[in-house]
Amino acid sequence: MTKQLALVRTLAFSSVLLGLPFGPAFGQDASEVAERLKVLALQQGMDLAWNNVSGDSSEMTLEGVTVKPVDEKDALPIGRITLTGVGEDGSGYSIETLTTSPFSKSGDGVAVDVSALVMSGLRLPAPDATDPMASMVVAYDRMELASMSVDVGGKRAFALEGLGFEMKPPEGGRPMEFSGAAEKFSVDLTLIDDPQYKGIVQALGYDTVNGYLEMAGSWQPEDGRWSLSQYDVSFENVGTFGTTLDFGGFTPDVVKSIRDLSAKMAEAGDGADSTASQMAMLGLLQQVTFNSVSLRFDDASLTNKAIGLVAQMQGQKPADIVNMAKASVPFAMMTLNSPDLTAEVSSAVNTYLDDPKSIEIAAEPDAPVPFAMIMATAMSNPNDVSVTANALWKMLGLKVRANQ
Repeated sequence: MTKQLALVRTLAFSSVLLGLPFGPAFGQDASEVAERLKVLALQQGMDLAWNNVSGDSSEMTLEGVTVKPVDEKDALPIGRITLTGVGEDGSGYSIETLTTSPFSKSGDGVAVDVSALVMSGLRLPAPDATDPMASMVVAYDRMELASMSVDVGGKRAFALEGLGFEMKPPEGGRPMEFSGAAEKFSVDLTLIDDPQYKGIVQALGYDTVNGYLEMAGSWQPEDGRWSLSQYDVSFENVGTFGTTLDFGGFTPDVVKSIRDLSAKMAEAGDGADSTASQMAMLGLLQQVTFNSVSLRFDDASLTNKAIGLVAQMQGQKPADIVNMAKASVPFAMMTLNSPDLTAEVSSAVNTYLDDPKSIEIAAEPDAPVPFAMIMATAMSNPNDVSVTANALWKMLGLKVRANQ
C-alpha cells in the first residue's frame, strides 16, 4: 500500500511532463516525441511510457500510460491522460486542463481505487529554457483528487476525499506560495495485525479514526528560503500533529547540484569510493541553512485516555500514573548530563500532564545555522552522547513548551 500511495503522489508531477514537448512537436515523428518525454522524465527521476499518442493542441490523448520511479522495478499502469487547451507563448507552454483516467488495481487481497486527477492552469517552460527553475518546478493553479480508497480483505482500510493543492508562481520578486488540504480521511484500525497493538487501540476506543489535512508554505528562488508554515494532520477525538519547517539556501542552482551529485553517487554503487562526492556534498550543504523546525501536538482527549488505560492495566489511579510519569523524566534525561535542558523538559511535561492541551518541541537558533555545521557537530563526539546532545541543543536553540 505504501508503494501505491507514493506513486499517486508522484503522478501529478510526472503527468505534467507529458505536456512538455507538444508545443513545437506536433508535426514531428511520434518516436521523437516519446524519446524527448523519456529524457525529461528521467531528469525528474521518473520512468514514463505509453502505447499511443493522438489528437492536436485542442485535445490530446495518451493511451496505455505507465509510470514508476527509476529505482523501482514494477511500473504502475495509469491508463489514459487527456490534455486540453495546449498553447504556446514567448516563455513556454500552457495547458488548460490535464486529466487522468480513474485508476484501479487489486492483488494479494488489496484493492486501490483512485478517482481522476485533474490539474488546471499548468505553466510549463519551453524545452530549451535557460531558467534554472525550468527543470525543478511544475507550476499550476490547482490540482484536485476527488477520492481515493484502499480495501484490505474486502474491508475499507483507508479512504480519502477532497484532496486539493493550489500554487502561486514566484512573480515580481514574491516567493512561490503553495497550499493544500484533504477534506476528510478515515483509517480502519481494526485491521492492525499485531494482537498487542490491536488490543491497545480497541481499549482506547479508536476502531476507526477520521481526520483532515491542512498545509501551506512558500519558496523564494532568489535566496532559497523554503518554509513550510503549516502541516497539520488532525484526528477526531485524538488530536492534531503539526509540523513547521524553515530552511534557507535552497536556490535552484543548489538544488540542481545536490540532485546531480546524489544521482552520481547512486550510479557509482555502494562499493565505490565516495569520499570526493561526500566532501562535495558537504560543500553544498554549507550553503543550506537551518532556520527553525517545530513539532507540536494539540490534544483532543488522547492523553487522558492513554493515562486512564495505563492506570487500569496497573490497577492504579490516573493521578498516580501522572506522578510516576513526572518523576521518570529527570531520570530518563540523566545520560545527557544537562541540568538546564532537564529542567526545561521536566517543566513542560509537568505542565502538560496536569492539563493536556498542547506540547511542542522547537528548534529556533538565534541565527541561521549551516547544515554542514550541524553534521560536523553531530559527529564530533561519537563516544560521548551528552557532549553531542548539549552542543546541538545550544546550537539549534532547542525549546520545549506546553499549553502555549
